[in-house]
Amino acid sequence: MILKAIDLSLMSEHLMTHKGVLKKLAYYYCSVKSPLLKQTIYEQFLIMRNHVHVMLKLMDPEHNEDVSVLALNQIELVDIPCPEPILRLGDKNILLEAHTTAKSMALDNFNSALKMKASNVKSIHVQMALQQVQLEERYSELGEKMGLNQSPDTSAEEQISTIKQFEHLFHL
Repeated sequence: MILKAIDLSLMSEHLMTHKGVLKKLAYYYCSVKSPLLKQTIYEQFLIMRNHVHVMLKLMDPEHNEDVSVLALNQIELVDIPCPEPILRLGDKNILLEAHTTAKSMALDNFNSALKMKASNVKSIHVQMALQQVQLEERYSELGEKMGLNQSPDTSAEEQISTIKQFEHLFHL
């Protein structure tokens, strides 16, 4: 199938973004000490590397109609070589950045999917976004464990007050 220009353009842009993010994730993987954080970064690296393979298949006019969401599950394990010495940024700083990267990639994939025309290309990008959302949630959980809660809790009184303000605003 010949793709619409928008589909090819968005995937080309994604591939360039993936190149930089993969390099950054490999650096983070080599820098962190926390085994849980290291594992999550490794999984994000593998998922994003797989996204590259899937997008390249989607670009291939001879085979792109055969590519489905199932291709997102065909992840191959790879070694990430770690050069020595490496500047250590600290697990907390890396977690915050990796968390932001996962959110950004999810948003980018969702936004792109809304613009894409080929149904399998669109569907696959929605699933790519959902994979990044799952990673973002794992980074949030790790952040909680590391004392990096970024969302303060409210009280029942604050919530009730907010509801009343909106009920008044909407004349409910």
